[in-house]
Amino acid sequence: MTLSARKLLDYYLGGALIAFAKPVVMLLGRVLRRDHDPRPRGTIVVLKMLGGGSLVLAAPALLGIKRANPSLPLVLLTTPPVAAFGALLGVFDEIHAIDDRSIGRFTLSSLRSWRRVLRADTVIDLEVYSRLASVLSLMTLARNRISFYLETTFWRRNLHTHLLFFNRFSNVHHFYDQVAILLGAAPASRDACAESLLGTVGKQPSAREAGRRLGLGPACSELGRERRLSPEQWRVALARHPKSEHAEICVLGGAGDRLEAQAIITECEPSLPDCTWRNECGRLSLAGSVALLASCDEFIGIDSALLHVARLLGIPTTSYWGPTAPSTRLPEFTGAVDVVHYRKIACSPCIHVAEEPPCRGQNLCIAGLIDPERATLAPSWVIDDR
Repeated sequence: MTLSARKLLDYYLGGALIAFAKPVVMLLGRVLRRDHDPRPRGTIVVLKMLGGGSLVLAAPALLGIKRANPSLPLVLLTTPPVAAFGALLGVFDEIHAIDDRSIGRFTLSSLRSWRRVLRADTVIDLEVYSRLASVLSLMTLARNRISFYLETTFWRRNLHTHLLFFNRFSNVHHFYDQVAILLGAAPASRDACAESLLGTVGKQPSAREAGRRLGLGPACSELGRERRLSPEQWRVALARHPKSEHAEICVLGGAGDRLEAQAIITECEPSLPDCTWRNECGRLSLAGSVALLASCDEFIGIDSALLHVARLLGIPTTSYWGPTAPSTRLPEFTGAVDVVHYRKIACSPCIHVAEEPPCRGQNLCIAGLIDPERATLAPSWVIDDR
């Protein structure tokens, strides 16, 4: 299924199921009067369907929960792309992936996964915007179902036993940390998260071809691809970068990013002839990419999971922002070295706020970083479906 199809399914099917289930849940709540003390007593299930970067941002909270409850199974219920990031964190005892490539696959794999998490003790729903995630959380029959609410609790109230306020304009790590605190755990330190990550990837050695190694992360998930820079924009950005000359530049990403990575290399090579380029997209597994990233002197990229991994590993970063705001995605770490490029225009940030970018994919916020004159262009905020 495409991302837009999944959104429609979530909105309409999720809404219908919630309308049907909510009166029943409210009635059973009054009759059963279960003990909803938040301290976990059994299996803890974390629900995260989209966005591996968000899972990485939740790593301190998740590791803290696991350390506070070492004897309790910690299970991730997710989709295949995010499952790789769940395995990377090294905190989950089990990972169950729901195949959402079609409605049929989604239905069958959801039923299989549901049977594996049925009657878990605690479900942590990290999907702030999803209706189907709330339904799936409810169907586990868990004693405690923890989630977030935005400006209103209207549709999520009574579906979950504990709702935490989520301010989309504040840093997300505050709210993930509140989940750990609610469960009686202390969020883990950055160093502890880095140790867990490196333990997963095995600290693989990687020989250098040049004196200085840079990791370049131009890719992101399908959710909010407006974050990306074009090959031409990368050429300008890297030419301006103070330490990009005479470096080995490793372009990191998945198999689906390989052609885009090659286009970036082709565009940038003439401007940086003294650099050695490596297109590692799809050639390395995620764990292999992180092992290579751990050997880099710096990471340059956009708002993505690899950026957040680099920061957990203590690697200096340079990042480019526009559709998302750095103040909502960059936790403050002691000793972190970050160069952040962000110029807020009237419609930025739009991801997580609007259903679709008001510029219709023109990426004016990104373009303004590279060419300030383009920042004065007015985006089209009118949706005309005639």
